[in-house]
Amino acid sequence: MTTSQPKHHETHPQSGQPSTLTLVRRGALAGAAASVGTTAMAAIARAADVSLEVDAAAIPIAAFALWTLVGAALGVLMARLLRARRRFLVVSMVVTGLSLIPPIALPDDSATKAVLVAAQLLAAAIIIPSLSRGLTSAPADGGSRDR
Repeated sequence: MTTSQPKHHETHPQSGQPSTLTLVRRGALAGAAASVGTTAMAAIARAADVSLEVDAAAIPIAAFALWTLVGAALGVLMARLLRARRRFLVVSMVVTGLSLIPPIALPDDSATKAVLVAAQLLAAAIIIPSLSRGLTSAPADGGSRDR
């Protein structure tokens, strides 16, 4: 005799939206992968004698993982609030662009600037597509389509 396990629905039946649990799972997996990537990038840069200092204070390698996970969590929140794929992509690209201002402006060392910018872009390249997958093409409220 076999028993069937209840299947978890990936979307809300009426809206076609991914469930909050699905977004959290995607965000956690993407955040973990991006954290590994940004931490590895920072470790390689440190091994290559890049100072990774801002205002004469060294950035701990673990901070790359921590802030990448924070970014993934904020991405999950944005995806849940914005719902439509196009809206999410536009807003997340603008936020990513704005988040590059401090790494460009603060460090004195151009190698540190390059590593910090590359780490943020790597994290965004992993997290944003993962979260946008499954969001609907049109707004859930039945309004006009995003253009």
